[in-house]
Amino acid sequence: MMMVTYTMLAMLFIATFFSILSIHRDVKLFITVTKFLTALTLLLLLVVGYFSIISINGVYKIHISTFFYLIIAFLMILLLYMAFSRWSNDFRSISAILLPIATVLSGLSLLFINSPRYMIVEPGNSFILFHIILALLGEVLFFVAFASSVLYVIMSWQLQKKSSMKFINRFPSLNVLSKLILFSLSYSLVFFSTGIIFGIAMLYELHGNISAKTPKEILMYGAWGILLLLWLTGKTRLTTTYYLSIMTILSFAILLTLFIAGNVVITSGFHSFR
Repeated sequence: MMMVTYTMLAMLFIATFFSILSIHRDVKLFITVTKFLTALTLLLLLVVGYFSIISINGVYKIHISTFFYLIIAFLMILLLYMAFSRWSNDFRSISAILLPIATVLSGLSLLFINSPRYMIVEPGNSFILFHIILALLGEVLFFVAFASSVLYVIMSWQLQKKSSMKFINRFPSLNVLSKLILFSLSYSLVFFSTGIIFGIAMLYELHGNISAKTPKEILMYGAWGILLLLWLTGKTRLTTTYYLSIMTILSFAILLTLFIAGNVVITSGFHSFR
């Protein structure tokens, strides 16, 4: 299985190389290779993820590294969707942003392969997988909004300069990035909200109440509130896309820091890796 994991990491690294190369050289073959390797990486991720879940007497143990694979898989699915949808013309530039970050996440997952930390999924809990998958998908789309916002700010700075990057015309226009930010925030809010609803249903099914009053639960509701605020700001055009991008970048950075700190500090109980 380790061989498959390393092969997946190698495929992701090569896909990243070709996606960045396609920005510098206008060669259609590079984009085709990037799409093929992205699809192959997704297939290998599904294999690694499937065999990394342990089942003992109906109790599932999900290793911490599996969550890295799930996040990367969502990014691959999103990229493949963009490759064959209305975003296809911008696949080259978007892949050059998302694939390097997915490669970094894949590399970081290797640090946790021998970790003793697992999340336990017990029998009779029919909602937890929906809760996890939908909430994570919402977080991944929030990350896409963050990455798009970073690129929007950089592009705005470059366009204000007399001498900008020579390949700036190969990145999405500010108009496309503006639409991508709102698209990502909208669907992030939808999936994150649905994930929270399944989490509430899960708590009610297991404990007969709708709140566990854990720090991470409070953080999730706080993140949902921030997502709603960002989406409303973009939808109602209360401010320019530039300032919406700044708000998105700061919000994501703060929430990411809090989530990472929570996973490091909280090692037992609900919403934790035991």
